[in-house]
Amino acid sequence: MYRSFFCLFFFIWMTSCSVGPPYVPPSVEVPSEWKNKQEEACQSKDLNENDPFCCLDYWWQIFNDSKLEELEALAMEKNRDLLVAFERTQEARALKGIAASNFYPQIALNPLTTNTMELIKNYVNKNSVNGINGSVGIPFRVHEMLYYLPVNMSYEVDLWGKIRDKYQSANYDWLAQKKDYEAIMLSLTSNLAITYYQLRAADTQIELLKQTVKTREKALEINQARYEEEITFYADVTLAAEEVEIVQAQYEETLRQRKVLENLIAVLIGMPASEFSIEHAPLRSIPPCIPEGIPSEVLLRRPDIVEAEYRIRSEHALVKNAYSQFFPSLTLTAAGGFQSPIFKDFLSSMSRYWMDSVQINQLIFDGGAIYYNLRLQTERFRQASGSYQQQVLTAFQEVENALVDLDSYAKQYEIALRTSQWAQKTNQLYLDRYQLGVTYYINVANTERDWLNYEVNVNLMLGYRYIATIQLIQALGGGW
Repeated sequence: MYRSFFCLFFFIWMTSCSVGPPYVPPSVEVPSEWKNKQEEACQSKDLNENDPFCCLDYWWQIFNDSKLEELEALAMEKNRDLLVAFERTQEARALKGIAASNFYPQIALNPLTTNTMELIKNYVNKNSVNGINGSVGIPFRVHEMLYYLPVNMSYEVDLWGKIRDKYQSANYDWLAQKKDYEAIMLSLTSNLAITYYQLRAADTQIELLKQTVKTREKALEINQARYEEEITFYADVTLAAEEVEIVQAQYEETLRQRKVLENLIAVLIGMPASEFSIEHAPLRSIPPCIPEGIPSEVLLRRPDIVEAEYRIRSEHALVKNAYSQFFPSLTLTAAGGFQSPIFKDFLSSMSRYWMDSVQINQLIFDGGAIYYNLRLQTERFRQASGSYQQQVLTAFQEVENALVDLDSYAKQYEIALRTSQWAQKTNQLYLDRYQLGVTYYINVANTERDWLNYEVNVNLMLGYRYIATIQLIQALGGGW
């Protein structure tokens, strides 16, 4: 009893051992605040139930666009890349289960029957026969039949945490794969939202160009009538016709761009491009302002950064596993069952047998394979640490870039809006002078062309503001 208690205590104590260096997270510098801040209304704050960003199931709901929400739901349900990413998480989960199976003994039932006929040569000591030294061989044929019903068990005791470290590595790989799935989902939903608002910005341009075509066609009719009444020159007619064709070409190009964006959305939501269409819906308002939070929260929000940290932990577990290879292993083996050369006695009590063994294995020389395996895993761990630090730097860069874009596009939008208003007034003044016969139509055409360009720029900046808003959300990790 004392011996059994001692063995049990020894195994429990040894399986609690762990060798190798402890895990130390890589150090990263986190700034105390963002360099490029938004307006005061957009600064980080404690969100409560009265805030528009509180209690959202998905980040895109802040745009309050039912069509976008419908498309995002389709993308999460049917996008093939997201489906593949999900299956990769299931693959990692299965690998984790395989690693966990090594904690348990391996038990197998191996029934066997053999029927052997062979010629053998039996050697006997001649002293036992006639007192003469030496031996003589007697060949004869043997027919042997054996029946086995064994149950075999093998169990490697986890003395140095070798099995546990492999399991930990597989577990962190699974957690990292889950975060990779979230990162792909964030990328998918962000790309879909960006494409959607690019399409809506194109709708705004289409509406503007369509109205401009009508205006210029009317101007062409007026100039044609004035020419027929010999009030103006035919050059005014040709110039007006030229302006119609210029805007018509812009209109057709914008229609082409919209169709391309529509096809891209179809792919993102997992539908054939030939079967998908989306209704015309111009942009009418500016995007919502996003609270950027504090810099350290980026490390918690971004799934790719959390994934990188899990990859480090996985590689560290493999370093410990490689270190444990220097120490001896202990394997317990046992077998029991029935064995008999006679079938009628096969399952009788006389045919029972059992066996147990304890094997300790300590490698003496392998040419440096274990040492270099430890070096290999250590270098992989250092690579993962470097990748994590670089990912953190990239995250802060992307947030700062998005904040710069938001601030710059907001200012450019206001400037473009004021410029367009001045251009409209300028065009109206020249149009009045032209109707009074004080100036030529070319001045009207030039100012109208400038006005159109400024209006196009206003719509362009509005679309850029939506894109920068989505990019900021993506850089922050997609939520609050």
